Amino acid sequence: MLKYLFAKENDIPQGTAALFFGISSIAWFIIGTGIGSFNAAKLAFPDWYHGLYALQFGHMRQVHVHAVIFGWIGMAFAASMMYITPALGNTKLWSEKLGVWNCLLYNVGLCLALALLWSGVTSGREYSDHIWPIDLYIAFVMVVPWSLNVWMTIINRRTQGIYTTNWFFAGCMFMTIIVFLVGNLPEWFHLTGLNEAYMTWWFAHNILGLLITPVAAAITYYIVPKITGNPLYSHRVGHLHFWSIVVFYSTPAAHHLMSSPLPEWLKSFASVEGVLILVPAVAYVCNILLTMQGKWSLFVSNIEIKFTITGVLLAIPLNMQGGFQQTRAINWYIHGTGWIVAHAHLALLGFSTFAEAASVYYGMQVLLRRKLYSASLANFHFWMLLIGFSLYWTSMTISGLIQGAAKIYEVPYVDVVIAEHPYMIVRWLGGTMVFFGNIIWLYNMVMTARAGVAIPAGRQPVEVAYTR
Repeated sequence: MLKYLFAKENDIPQGTAALFFGISSIAWFIIGTGIGSFNAAKLAFPDWYHGLYALQFGHMRQVHVHAVIFGWIGMAFAASMMYITPALGNTKLWSEKLGVWNCLLYNVGLCLALALLWSGVTSGREYSDHIWPIDLYIAFVMVVPWSLNVWMTIINRRTQGIYTTNWFFAGCMFMTIIVFLVGNLPEWFHLTGLNEAYMTWWFAHNILGLLITPVAAAITYYIVPKITGNPLYSHRVGHLHFWSIVVFYSTPAAHHLMSSPLPEWLKSFASVEGVLILVPAVAYVCNILLTMQGKWSLFVSNIEIKFTITGVLLAIPLNMQGGFQQTRAINWYIHGTGWIVAHAHLALLGFSTFAEAASVYYGMQVLLRRKLYSASLANFHFWMLLIGFSLYWTSMTISGLIQGAAKIYEVPYVDVVIAEHPYMIVRWLGGTMVFFGNIIWLYNMVMTARAGVAIPAGRQPVEVAYTR
């Protein structure tokens, strides 16, 4: 990386920034899931570690969350955008040099942010835990240069139209900057009480709804047609997905605070709009699955399609849960339980992660011009991720239902802890499987770069994936 920081723009190979972001994302995924496994062990076996205060659950949980969101998800998105956006515009990335600097400063900023969280320097607000100097660094040093590269690449495209994926990339980066700056108003202006709580959850909801899930969907809009050779089933449905995300997913987010003294009309509005997210959800899932017509054999034989379509299928329960758990009839039962933890991981570790993994697998092979080192290791990674996630999601969903019933019937807290203990063990087991699978993934990608078979000119990785 260092040799490219001060090199001339034309001396930096195309795809360099995407490669650096891609390998960084895998490394941060290992760090994030490793810390997550450690945290889950603390919940399953509370007495197993009594060492450093900094390694207790209260410190480690925030580090886990932000290592995964900013490290794995954010960097995988950046890698994807920096190779997909130019490809769809038949052009080069606007500035590889800016991308390389962006990757370096992104890693530096994330290390600093996590070190402060680890040491207890935090705003104390869920998902917007960083103090205001770190918030400014994230917005203007990590996100704005990334966004500028994407926007300028689209502006300088050599194609007439803008494909659905680039609509999402450009729009979501714009909305993310707004959500980040507005959502951190409590930090800028020291808002307290109900105002602080409301803005905190408005931020948390819209970062998920206007960045993480739509960008993951945008990646699948590229990967599936590219590998199958089928055109996207419907561009109009893709645009319906985009605009309905903007309208329905940018909800007031008051459903996170149903028991608070927020205005009743605001909570009702949030619930109704929450259910309406099924409009973009159904449009998206149908569009992708119909694009697979005649190519379903690839779901078995191709690792990128295997990851992508699994993510799309996970989007079905994700959006069904997300829509209906925002209604008053369901929210009162599951609010504050492990059900919500399971749902959050269905979005981040389920749908989003499977889409991003497919993108990083495919993109690194394309940019390195090397065949994947081991298809067997890739399949092993897939099954470790799928089985591990399934164990996590199922155990936490059941645990959440137990907690909800205990809340209604006023069961003593200690009895609830005893009842959900087996599920905490399963949670830890599932998370550890994901962590182990990611270590194998990093090894596979490093070996692909070092010893992967070169892909002949004019061929794509999917065409030579299973040839000797």
